[in-house]
Amino acid sequence: MQKEHSQPGAWAVIYCSATGKFLMGKRSSKVNKGGAWNLFGGRIDDGERPREALVRELDEEAGLNVKLRHLAKLHTATRRLRSGDVERDMHYYVIQADREFSPRLNREHSDFRWFKATQLPSRFNEPTWVAIKKGLLQKVARH
Repeated sequence: MQKEHSQPGAWAVIYCSATGKFLMGKRSSKVNKGGAWNLFGGRIDDGERPREALVRELDEEAGLNVKLRHLAKLHTATRRLRSGDVERDMHYYVIQADREFSPRLNREHSDFRWFKATQLPSRFNEPTWVAIKKGLLQKVARH
């Protein structure tokens, strides 16, 4: 189980400029970290590039058909072990939405919501917490 947490991953910061809100999913009780809110995305499988993994994850988790060219690279955060070795790379991309929409959730999520950066929920999974801590949502909202 520990290996899964150290796998690299890719996540989408989905932003609606018309409303100034970000799309997040609420993890269902059927998965790890149930009840936590998160950006959509997940692990990168062997042989996948981060963008390819994110396109796959967005389709699986939210029923979104996103083209690779619509994913703008935002940031890569690297978590390191005390030894300095890389434990996990977390890749973040931006998707600009013209309007708020309703994703088609799979069993991993029980709910979704559009949030203003100033009114985020309080419980997140680690990759979402890292994105917030690094100011990635504010960076997207400013551009």
